[in-house]
Amino acid sequence: MRSVKIKIFNREYNIKTDADESYINKIAFHIEQKIKEHTSHSIDLNIPFPLLLAVFKITDDFFRTDKELEEFKNRAEDRSKKLVEILDGALNNNEEFKPDSEGNPENPSLVQQEELFK
Repeated sequence: MRSVKIKIFNREYNIKTDADESYINKIAFHIEQKIKEHTSHSIDLNIPFPLLLAVFKITDDFFRTDKELEEFKNRAEDRSKKLVEILDGALNNNEEFKPDSEGNPENPSLVQQEELFK
């Protein structure tokens, strides 16, 4: 673990972290911008260190969740495109979906078709 120096409202703080310095600075910048959004004038802010660490952790959680959401959206979009291609192909070939509970390979059951999309 190393110490990274950050600056928020012209005050320096040392954060011990394993994270990349640019990522830590991105968090510090985000925090400062959010405080500025809710402050109408210039302030001299001295953030208590435990509060600063909590805010850093919350912001890090937000960034990670935001990244996971974006990755999920991309995966969902890719899978949706594949499904549309499959459906378009089936419609172009005039194929019909006829569920078959006996598992006929020429007419796969709904359960068998669901396995294709896992």
